[in-house]
Amino acid sequence: MRTSLPALCAAFLASMYFRSYFGVVGPLISDELALSPVEFGWLASAFFGSFALLQIPVGIAFDRWGVRRPMALMMLVGAAGSGLLAASSGFWSAFAGQVAVGIGCAPIFMGVLYYLGRLHSPEKAGRLAATVSSIGSVGALLSASPLSWFTAEWGWRAACWTASVMMLGCALSIAVTLRQSLSSPNALQANGAGTWRLSHLLYLVPICFTLSLGGTFRNAWAGPYLTDVFGRGTDVGTVLTAVSVFGIATSFALPFALVRWRGRTLVTATYMVGLLSAVLLAVSPGSSIFAASAGLALLYAMGNIHPVAMTEAQALLPDRARGVGLGALNTLVFLGVSASSAVFGALAELRLSVAATYGLIFGATATALAIALAVYVVCRPKAIAVQEAAPVFD
Repeated sequence: MRTSLPALCAAFLASMYFRSYFGVVGPLISDELALSPVEFGWLASAFFGSFALLQIPVGIAFDRWGVRRPMALMMLVGAAGSGLLAASSGFWSAFAGQVAVGIGCAPIFMGVLYYLGRLHSPEKAGRLAATVSSIGSVGALLSASPLSWFTAEWGWRAACWTASVMMLGCALSIAVTLRQSLSSPNALQANGAGTWRLSHLLYLVPICFTLSLGGTFRNAWAGPYLTDVFGRGTDVGTVLTAVSVFGIATSFALPFALVRWRGRTLVTATYMVGLLSAVLLAVSPGSSIFAASAGLALLYAMGNIHPVAMTEAQALLPDRARGVGLGALNTLVFLGVSASSAVFGALAELRLSVAATYGLIFGATATALAIALAVYVVCRPKAIAVQEAAPVFD
């Protein structure tokens, strides 16, 4: 672990960088390649489309071949994709590059969870996964102001070539440091047969579907909300920077919190805080810019418990279905972002007053979080009871 953990951290940092780098380089690419708005939209969505579609296939690959080979090979594809984007002369080559970058990032987060879950107990795996996630979140910062400075000095093509070399180095470190076959410390994982059913994981479905609702605001709806409610002169950039910094700070605090509290306690507490924030914003979306910023920050920080929820899922998955199970749950996270953004758009189309519109949007968010929390609190004990009663479980 002294060599593999840094490699996993570096890989996740690269993934977080690529998740948000297009916000800086995208407009520059569009200008130089003379892309239409439609082409720009497709180029922006190519990464997340390939990323989301590959979650279940990646899980199947992990179940069959382990983490090291699939993860390293796909990251090599991602490095090639960033190079292709750097050398692109038109839409289709840039689009292919973006798709390849999505392929390269698709196995990274799930690979971290899968690898650590096979090597450690659920409690330790959760702490280590949270540590990797917090360190990797720095990648989102690198793709902001530092990337803007870099592109201003050397251009977007140099930035993409540099990112390609970074991804290549991460792929090689994964290939060299990760062990191919791992024994699991969990009796359930060691005995892949028995009474396990998919229904044992259903209580986590609403949690996964709503984990990144705060990210929907951070990446798309916070800007319209702040400018519509507080005026066009609102410093949206400062608010979003503060929201991002708060999210990163809380992600670094999470591993320490896991030492003191169980994962289920943190999931429950996080959802209660997020629910309260959404309710307050729904009741009074325009009370003050400070209240709005705090509410958005708390909703965004909810996404930090993603590795905690996925680690809990691993403890319920048999060895034969671990990868595909994690892939299915991870897909739900991306579907939740897509669905929530579409729902928010439909609510905004109702042509209500500004206060009523955003009150409704935050009310819908609060409703989704309340349902997820209720299912988790009520149904989790039943799922755990079934686990403990089955002979293949600890």
